[in-house]
Amino acid sequence: MRRQLPSMISLCCFAAFARHMSVTRAAEELNLTQSAVSRQIKNLEEMLGCTLVEKVRQRLLLTDEGREYVQEVSLLLDQLEAATLRVRSSHSGRLRVGAEPSFTTRWLLPRLKEYARLNPEVELAIMNDLRRLYDQHEGYDVGILYGDGDWPAFDARFLMAGEMVAVCTPDLLERFGPIVERRDILRYPLLHHSSLTSLTKSSTQLWLQAAGLSSREIEALPGQRLEHFQFVLDAALHGLGVTVLPAFFVAREVADGRLVIASQEPLISGSYYVVVPRENRDPKLQRFADWLLQWAEPKPA
Repeated sequence: MRRQLPSMISLCCFAAFARHMSVTRAAEELNLTQSAVSRQIKNLEEMLGCTLVEKVRQRLLLTDEGREYVQEVSLLLDQLEAATLRVRSSHSGRLRVGAEPSFTTRWLLPRLKEYARLNPEVELAIMNDLRRLYDQHEGYDVGILYGDGDWPAFDARFLMAGEMVAVCTPDLLERFGPIVERRDILRYPLLHHSSLTSLTKSSTQLWLQAAGLSSREIEALPGQRLEHFQFVLDAALHGLGVTVLPAFFVAREVADGRLVIASQEPLISGSYYVVVPRENRDPKLQRFADWLLQWAEPKPA
């Protein structure tokens, strides 16, 4: 059934006039002409079938019907405005996203163009400081964290396993052969990834420890040591050795054939989780987290 409702512009013009008791000031507030405000009030009167504003001794005043009507209309307009602001604020504003630099570069950024297209009113601020991300747990509204999923201050949902693979150039694989057992990696010249924080282990440390090497034995191994995944990747692309990197980080190079996966089995160590602070109930945080989780993989048994 069609509702019998006046137009929003006529209601706003009438309410503005009633606040100021002046067509001129109502027109200034609404950025309209005085004649447009007068015409909208007249349209409202015709729709209602009664007089809302009357001229008394050269002054425009509200009639009794006008005073009663504006009280109800103003209340409804205030409620409508409040509801609109609540919805708009939950969809707009700045959203701080925390993620490791390598994950941001290789996994998150390629997907954000679609998010920006769907949510142009939301500004994203990306935070990549590892100490703030893991040690201090601050500076972000939604995070993508690597670990075991146990962060008491956050609701954590599984995104993907921390799958690591040994990669090298096709020439090196042909020369040194496939890595069947994890220790087979020691046949190669080795490119070490060095952890940036004392609380986490590097990708090569995790692989070599899974192969049975002690920390002292790993430290004594020859090979170049580089801090950032990108530097390790570049060195591998130049054929300087084999290295261990997250599968998502080398997917592009493996797909185009510049690198090959030398190991027959990946190393699964830890997982990536989408985390949201428990005490923050802003709906846009949960919507962004849900958007990220469309790429969630099945959790390993």
